[in-house]
Amino acid sequence: MPSEERIRKELGNVLESTDFQGLGNREKGKVRDCYLQKNARIIVATDRISAFDVVLGTIPFKGQVLNQLAAFWFEKTKDIVPNHVVSVPDPNVMVVRECEQVPVEFVVRGYITGVTKTSAWYSYERGVRNFSGNRLPEGLRKDQKLPKLILTPTTKLEKHDRPISRVEAIADGLIDAASFDEIAGICFKLFARGVEHARSRGLILVDTKYEIGKLNGEFILTDEIHTPDSSRYWFADTYEKLFAEGKDQRKLDKEYVREWLANRGFTGDGVPPKLPDDVRIEAAKRYIQAYELVTGRDFVVTDEPIRERVNRALSHLRRL
Repeated sequence: MPSEERIRKELGNVLESTDFQGLGNREKGKVRDCYLQKNARIIVATDRISAFDVVLGTIPFKGQVLNQLAAFWFEKTKDIVPNHVVSVPDPNVMVVRECEQVPVEFVVRGYITGVTKTSAWYSYERGVRNFSGNRLPEGLRKDQKLPKLILTPTTKLEKHDRPISRVEAIADGLIDAASFDEIAGICFKLFARGVEHARSRGLILVDTKYEIGKLNGEFILTDEIHTPDSSRYWFADTYEKLFAEGKDQRKLDKEYVREWLANRGFTGDGVPPKLPDDVRIEAAKRYIQAYELVTGRDFVVTDEPIRERVNRALSHLRRL
C-alpha cells in the first residue's frame, strides 16, 4: 500500500473531471464519465466521491481502485453471468459493450445496517417492518445478520434512488415478472460467490447492488461489482465481538465517509461539509486496503500524472 505521505502528495493529482476529445459523446455520472461510440462505451472512473446522492470532492486513487476491483470481480463471476467488459486499457479506464440498461438496481443484503435513507437499518429503526416487500422480524439490532438474504430493489433512472418492491417494480412497468425473477436468481448467485471469496480473505460481504443490462436478448452484468462504492465490507475476525458490545464494525468501504457526514448533520439535504484532507487520506487508505485484501494483489501506482496517463491510454481509442 502507498504510504500516508505518498497519498498526501497525491491530494492534488486526482482525476476530478474529464473532457477528452475525439472519444464520442460524453455522459457525466456521479463518479464515472462515459464516452459513447458505436456499440461501445468508454468508462473513465474518476476520483470523485459521492454520498447521499451528492458529489463531495475527490479521493486519491479511488477511480483506480474501483475500476481495477470491478475488473477483478467481472472476471471472477463471468461463469455465472456474462458482463459488458471488452478491455481494460488503463487502471482508470474500461471499454464495455453498449447495452440496454434495466431501470432497476438489485440490492442484496445479508445484514441490516446503514445510515442512508435507503438503507435497511434507517427504515427499520423508524418502525418499518416491510422493507421492499421483505417482512423483517422484530428485535433486530444494527449490524445483525438477517435470518436469510433479502433482495431490496431501487429505482435507477430517477433523480434519487427509491426503494421499491418486486410487486411495485412490475406494476410501475419498470420490468416484467419473468425478467425480475431471472435477474434476482443471478444476483443471489453473484452474492454467494462474493461472500465465499470475501470469507477466504477474512472479510464479510455485507450487502451490495447490481446493475443489469440486456444485449442480444441476454442479461449481462454492467457498471461495477463488489467495489467499496457499491458494497459494504467488514472484517470477519472482530464482527462477533463488536456486535456483542454494540460497537461499530471495522469497515472497508464508503460507509466511513457517509458516517463522517452524518455525524456532522448532513444526510443529503443542504450544503455538505467540505471533506478535510485527513478524511480524504483515510478514505483513500481504506479503498486501497479493500483492493489489496479482496484481490490478494499489491496496489500498483505510477509517478506519471493521472490525467496524462489516462489520456495516453485513450489515444488509440480515438481511432475506433
